[in-house]
Amino acid sequence: MKRFGLSYKLILASIVVLFMITLTWAEKPTLVIMDFEANGIPPEEAKVFTEHLKVELFNSENYSIIEKSGINQKLQEEGFSGDKCATVDCLVQAGKFCGAEQAVGGSITKIGDTYSVMVRLVDVNHSQLLKTFAYDHKGDIISLLSDGTSEVAAKISEPKKLNAEPVVAEKVDTVVEDTVIIAPARGKGGIVPALASCMIGPRVGLEMNEGNDTIYQSEWIALGGSVVGSALTGYFAPLGSAISVGTRAYMAYDMGGKNNGLEGALASYCLGPRVGNELHYRKIRTLEWLQLVPCVCIYPMIALPLEAYKGKTMTEIEIEEGLRK
Repeated sequence: MKRFGLSYKLILASIVVLFMITLTWAEKPTLVIMDFEANGIPPEEAKVFTEHLKVELFNSENYSIIEKSGINQKLQEEGFSGDKCATVDCLVQAGKFCGAEQAVGGSITKIGDTYSVMVRLVDVNHSQLLKTFAYDHKGDIISLLSDGTSEVAAKISEPKKLNAEPVVAEKVDTVVEDTVIIAPARGKGGIVPALASCMIGPRVGLEMNEGNDTIYQSEWIALGGSVVGSALTGYFAPLGSAISVGTRAYMAYDMGGKNNGLEGALASYCLGPRVGNELHYRKIRTLEWLQLVPCVCIYPMIALPLEAYKGKTMTEIEIEEGLRK
């Protein structure tokens, strides 16, 4: 009878937690991210910048991201170019087609060795410009993707300033008001990224090497559940297994399921949290698939953390292995 009472309480608590998560997710404004225009750079680079920005905005947990499938054709029918949508009118129309409350877009121009990213955020329901700013980045495309997208996402997400003028964000060494500061790049690789890839997920250490040191709450929960589950043995072994599976299932839902549905949740559960989270724009690596093969899985268990230890980044691997969809 006591066991039944305990199970009932656990089920009830789970329902309450899921309900609160659903309410929290529903409160976020819906946002559609249009492909940035490419001026003086290959269209593929603008496309991958857009996808990286989408991931940064999703991981910021400030927006509910809406996919834009079929939007280009609808925009062309309304007289827009479809593949170029950086004006307020076009962004508003795109947001209406998607049912989004806000829409963001812009352009990327390269002059010399400097990328200039122009960004516009619009309120779809009121057809008005909420925010516009420029971000100037000196460096190559890889550093723009690793550093620039996080800075642009932060500027998009920060509260609107009354009577604010467009702000140009530049790399500087000192703090300047209304300027986005990019911290000096730290050394790549080492034991910390290697441990992160080994214990949390294969891509975590690789992304730490390009400046993303954030480990998300659900990733910590899954790690803690794994440790606790392994510690419970003997009579408590079934409880340990339930904790380990349950916390990993929650991580899979939070990291992969929210962004990529059942397929993303399965990828996060079986291959690593960020594999499912990035599934809509990055393919699964062969090394990641090998984790599922008995005996052979020993090789990726060593090779993946070793990549992070040596300083490899996920963006470098994406380009080298052609992972972008």
